[in-house]
Amino acid sequence: MLKLQEEVGELTQSFLTLTGQARTKGKTGGELAADFRAAIADVLCQTLLLARHHGVDLMAEVKAKWLVWLEQR
Repeated sequence: MLKLQEEVGELTQSFLTLTGQARTKGKTGGELAADFRAAIADVLCQTLLLARHHGVDLMAEVKAKWLVWLEQR
């Protein structure tokens, strides 16, 4: 859980830098965008690892939480 929190912090910093709300530290726009994409991937992967460790069926949970409208059709 702490590793996920760390990665979310890095994503937040990357987002702030990418959107001009923090210093770029000399990085180009392309580098900032690449950092942002990598940070999103890190958060996703840490989430997947956390779910796996705790036996969470992510597909079932996403379907129940986010795709419930599919069954209403």
